[in-house]
Parts: sequence; structure tokens; C-alpha cells
Amino acid sequence: MRNLAVLFLPLILVAACNQNMEAVSTGERLEDAPRPAVSTAPPFALAADGEPEVPPFVKAFFMHTWVEALYSVPANGNPNPEWVSPLLDPVDGRVVCTDCHVSGLVDFSRIPKQRLPMVDDFENDHEFMAALMKKWVGRLNSTEFGARAKLADAVTCLTCHESNPDP
Repeated sequence: MRNLAVLFLPLILVAACNQNMEAVSTGERLEDAPRPAVSTAPPFALAADGEPEVPPFVKAFFMHTWVEALYSVPANGNPNPEWVSPLLDPVDGRVVCTDCHVSGLVDFSRIPKQRLPMVDDFENDHEFMAALMKKWVGRLNSTEFGARAKLADAVTCLTCHESNPDP
């Protein structure tokens, strides 16, 4: 008797679960459905100044690359042949995202370094890259942020570049 109850209990549960289902079919097939409309809107919102908003994953790629240039030979197109790490301790005293990003709104360290087509587009925009480097060099050298305490000397564009990339 007990074995019979064990066999029928799952059957009763399955039948009970199906009681509120109704199969509906309009006969429409995916192949016959209308195509979705293509949006011509820009893929990212515009910032207040009308410039495109740079997605965090793009900024993270550049930030990872830039921070790496503080403790290893820079991988830019115009590296300084006499490069020396500006860090007090290039092995254990590295700059991390939270040295300058204290708000915690975006943790760039959790965004992996990915070279995507959009990264290439921004990298080829000389004005964007020069402005970004100026901003980051300013933050790095500022006593307002924790990164400054890790530097032996102030950082300039010529720390990593053979010639000034911003004429």
C-alpha cells in the first residue's frame, strides 16, 4: 500500500500543477513575424556638454593600461625610452582605483580590461585621450587623493611619453 502511495503522489502533484495552464496558439511563426524597428538613436547618452558619455568599461580599459604604466614600461605608441617608475615602491605600493575614486559609485577594479571596438574608437580620438590623461595626471598628483602618497615624484605626460602628446 505504501509503495502505491509513493507512485501516485508524484502523479497527483504533476496533474495539480497543470490545472491552471491553458495552451494558446495563434498559429504565428517567428519567420512570419514583423522585423523589429532599428533605432537610429546614439548608443549612449550625451553628457551635459554634448559630448558622448564614455561607458565605464571603456574608461576601465584605459585606467588599467594607465595604472600599469606606473609600474611597468608603458605600452603607448610613443613610450619614453628613459622611463622609470614614478612610484615609491613599484612592486608593493601600486596605485589602485580607490586611491582616486573615493565615492565608490563605480569600482573600476571589478571591470575587466577588455579591448573592444569602442575602445579603439576612443583611443584614436587624440583630444579625448589627452583630456583623459590630463584629468588622471591631475588626480594622481593631487594631495586630495591617496595616490599622491605612493609617488616618488610628480607624474607628467613625459613620465610615460617620449614627447608631449598634448601640443
